[in-house]
Amino acid sequence: MLQTSSFYLMWIGYALGCTAGLMVISQLIPYLRSRGIDSRSAATAVLILGAVASILGRVLSGWMSDKLGRLYVLRVMVAVSAFAMPALYAAGTEAVLVYSAISVVYFCYGTQFSVNAAACGDFWGVKHVGLNYGVFITAWGVGGIIGPRMGGVLYDKQHSYRSAFLCAGLLAAIALLFELLAKRPVARVENRLAAAVAHSE
Repeated sequence: MLQTSSFYLMWIGYALGCTAGLMVISQLIPYLRSRGIDSRSAATAVLILGAVASILGRVLSGWMSDKLGRLYVLRVMVAVSAFAMPALYAAGTEAVLVYSAISVVYFCYGTQFSVNAAACGDFWGVKHVGLNYGVFITAWGVGGIIGPRMGGVLYDKQHSYRSAFLCAGLLAAIALLFELLAKRPVARVENRLAAAVAHSE
């Protein structure tokens, strides 16, 4: 796995996607409070919407990736989240738009876990998938460290969530570029067979 360029491209895309998602998710309750929603309602809304949307994202995106392909679904979801996070800020105090955007953000965030895990097995084999995905999911760990901290720092400097949400959208767009560059690795066995056939000819 570590000998393929696809791993590094997808790892960076995974890390940036998680950084963007967690930058927004970590700020949701104080953000909603700044929009005039009381703490209890904000926490309840985020808890329920986040749980339902994230679960649906994992299940439905996993199903879609079986039908349409891992990278295709990852690219679509990262692209959608790149628009959804700035749209969440732009929604202002329109409750329906705000909660819809939150649901989309959580849905797209949840997709990364199921689809990347499946891609890990598909791309680099299942024999060592536990170890491989253990290495691969460090991307999420990096995002978990950087995303919330970056969101907090941006708010402290700007006293507004605008910069954090726009930055998250930009990071998701950059993540999409890396996902677009990634290709499914060709198995070494396939390479050897192709070389053998070419040599025999």
